[in-house]
Order: sequence, then structure tokens, then C-alpha cells
Amino acid sequence: MDQSFSQKVQVPDAVVSAAFDKAWSFVETDPLLAHNLKAVLHSRLRTYLECSMKTGERNILNLANEAIRNLRAELAP
Repeated sequence: MDQSFSQKVQVPDAVVSAAFDKAWSFVETDPLLAHNLKAVLHSRLRTYLECSMKTGERNILNLANEAIRNLRAELAP
């Protein structure tokens, strides 16, 4: 495998992981989301982060905040 391709794949994965950790620290204590299963929250949060990455966003805080907003819009009562 081409080293530059491998680096391109690893950078987005690292950014998504960092954004997930930042967002999860909020999501797991959010009273509006507490009624949802953790597996559902994990899956949807990851999906929202990956979607934002596809649009070109790379700022970890922006990724986390956008994913939280989307998750609350979808799953909060």
C-alpha cells in the first residue's frame, strides 16, 4: 500500500476518534439523550462525525459540536 494513501486514511480516522471522544464526554451525560441505548448513541454519533468529515470539516471541536447538535435533533424527546 502506498504510504501517502495510508497516511491520508489514518489522519481522518484520528480526527474522527478525537472528535468522538470530545463529543462523547458531553453525550454520555446529556439528560436529553440519557433514555437512548449507548450502542445507538455511539453508532449515530460516529455516523454524524463521518458525514461532517466528508464535507471537508477537520476541526475537532466543530466536528464534535455539529455531531452533538445532529444527535440531539434526531434523538432528544
